[in-house]
Amino acid sequence: MDGLTSRVVLPCSVEEYQVGQLFSVAEASKNETGGGEGIEVLKNEPYEKDGEKGQYTHKIYHLKSKVPGFVKLLAPEGALVFHEKAWNAYPYCRTSESPSPYLSLCFVLKPVSLSMVKYTGVICIMSLYFLSLSICSVYLIVYVCNGVCLFFFSFPFLLMPNLGPVVTNEYMKDNFFINIETWHKPDLGTQENVHKLDNYTWQNVSVVPIDITDRSQVSAADYKPDEDPAKFKSVKTGRGPLGPSWKRELVSKTDCPRMCAYKLVTVKFKWWGLQTKVENFIHEQEKRIFTNFHRQLFCWIDKWVELTMDDIRRMEAETQKELDEVSAFLFILISP
Repeated sequence: MDGLTSRVVLPCSVEEYQVGQLFSVAEASKNETGGGEGIEVLKNEPYEKDGEKGQYTHKIYHLKSKVPGFVKLLAPEGALVFHEKAWNAYPYCRTSESPSPYLSLCFVLKPVSLSMVKYTGVICIMSLYFLSLSICSVYLIVYVCNGVCLFFFSFPFLLMPNLGPVVTNEYMKDNFFINIETWHKPDLGTQENVHKLDNYTWQNVSVVPIDITDRSQVSAADYKPDEDPAKFKSVKTGRGPLGPSWKRELVSKTDCPRMCAYKLVTVKFKWWGLQTKVENFIHEQEKRIFTNFHRQLFCWIDKWVELTMDDIRRMEAETQKELDEVSAFLFILISP
């Protein structure tokens, strides 16, 4: 099991961030709109339990028409349907995803050609889909012999920039899960163990600071000049551009808001020969999404800083009608 906590410091308040992150998720999703199946919303209502108040949602995600042909060919009936239950009690958020019971190890009776080089080994395929206000991922672990798929298993989950998933798999049971929890605090990322882990667990968690101005943390393919906090200047707030020492300077600027998103990511993938590589792969993709998302959030501040939560709820309702998916694929050769 591999644990990692990311700390994302931003020059905004915790209250501003609640609006900004919801706006930015919706905006990023609208920019990637397609057409087809959507999301079945079973419940979207306030909840209160044990003194905790927030918004409860229960959704069913239908992904079959959204995946490319080769995924349809490999996936069994029902494998691309799953449930999401979310309890948003901001500034703390938790989400639970329940994959379809069909999401288990699947043996292909007739080997399926992947139309690729005569490769033998294991391939991990991550397919990202922008659905509603979430980023949905479908992971496939494919076993290949001479370019022919012998068998595979898959597991979809949601990765929301703010709401993190708890993911389990019917076949692997306790041997596989992904858990992301987020606390939003009005500080500069100086608190230790905000998730109250036991001493042994905390000692084995890696702390990774994410600096939204650090160009080295952004790939060339992801970089956009108009979404670079080192170049952006907010007209409405006067914040930015953020220099190399912006976080140190923020300490003395008592009139400027600050906050930190503490994201605890725990990945367990107990499978001989694949565990470390798959766990690291998932961590890398989550860090990439966290980095790019928060760079966008800051550079879009003039679009959302004057919005209210009522404005956001209306925007969410409008966005959900428009959104479907756009996909991007990442193929990783896990082992030769």
